[in-house]
Amino acid sequence: MLKFLQNPAAVKRLRKSMLFSRLRQRLPMREAGYVDDSALIEDAEIVRIEWPQDLAKPRVGIVRDLEEYPRWTKYRRFLEKNGFASDFYDIHAHDWIEKARRFDVVIGLVSNEINHLEEIRVKYHFLETYLGKMCYPSAVQALLYENKCLEAYVSTVSGLPFAKTYISHRKEDALAVLEKARYPLVSKVNQSSGSMGVELVRTPRQARRVVRQAFSRTGRSVHVPWFRQKNYIYFQEFVPNDGYDIRVILVGNCAFGYYRKVLSGDFRASGMGAVEKRALPEDAVRVAWNAYRHINSPQLVVDMVHGLDGRYTIIEFTLFFQVETPEQLKVDGLPGVYVIGDGGDIHFEKGRFWVHELALRKFLLDDYLPRVSNASAKTGA
Repeated sequence: MLKFLQNPAAVKRLRKSMLFSRLRQRLPMREAGYVDDSALIEDAEIVRIEWPQDLAKPRVGIVRDLEEYPRWTKYRRFLEKNGFASDFYDIHAHDWIEKARRFDVVIGLVSNEINHLEEIRVKYHFLETYLGKMCYPSAVQALLYENKCLEAYVSTVSGLPFAKTYISHRKEDALAVLEKARYPLVSKVNQSSGSMGVELVRTPRQARRVVRQAFSRTGRSVHVPWFRQKNYIYFQEFVPNDGYDIRVILVGNCAFGYYRKVLSGDFRASGMGAVEKRALPEDAVRVAWNAYRHINSPQLVVDMVHGLDGRYTIIEFTLFFQVETPEQLKVDGLPGVYVIGDGGDIHFEKGRFWVHELALRKFLLDDYLPRVSNASAKTGA
């Protein structure tokens, strides 16, 4: 046992196993709380925004997240540096509707836990539809976040190089899919992240067992004890690759990213912590950039693998991710950003940026500002 515990890779694999997830959820856990890292974030570039002098800046309500590396502190820094009035917005309170009337814009996510996402999706839809507020993420973006099925559907209609994926909500159809699929398959739970709920299915027999469990009366137990995989399957054909995936982060014409290695004895890179920050292949950046142009979000995070056939294949994408540092890209040891020009050229510029701040600026300039400008123009007419 001691030898096992001294093997970091083995411990990481154990922590991502279904068994460990179920056990961990049944043990006494520390309640999640707000982390304030404000004193640690000032060593990054100040992101400025140019605002029309004839338009008032919106009052912004910040929904604080419960992450270890929080987003809300970076949102607040950006707003303070650029002269926007803001305050915390308690979206969980019984009087959340009344509290919302103080704000023009509401920003932030609580966490990627299923219960928090369901709350945000419903309430942001209400704020946008019935109170006329603007939200970041929007209700549509919040629906797409951590929704693997919707990711696959969007990729299909957008013609993105997405790994071959089979999704079915009917048992007979799901079983028929298994006859034409190529093995191994990767089984995924629709709402999950960090490799949780992700399993390698090597044979048709294993796949049929997944189908039977998922379409059973009680559904299939997964990494969250109070949540079941019920009446659907998500299988993705495994793409033989170079042993790592590439994560590319797009915000406007800025691109960041890094490599994530697959640990020995596993097939997953996400959430394993084996990260390398070095120059990204230009082709990988262009694949991600193409996806970004099809998906309406200020920020997009694209995970892809470099297949043994030489092609880059997207395995997942998401709108938000955990950011521990303002150095999300390094080239020759220097932190910075790839800037994509109007003609498609890509060049590197040095600098340290919180991508949250860049994304919030993108939202205000491209989503909020056109809406209020149009409204102001109509009123003036």
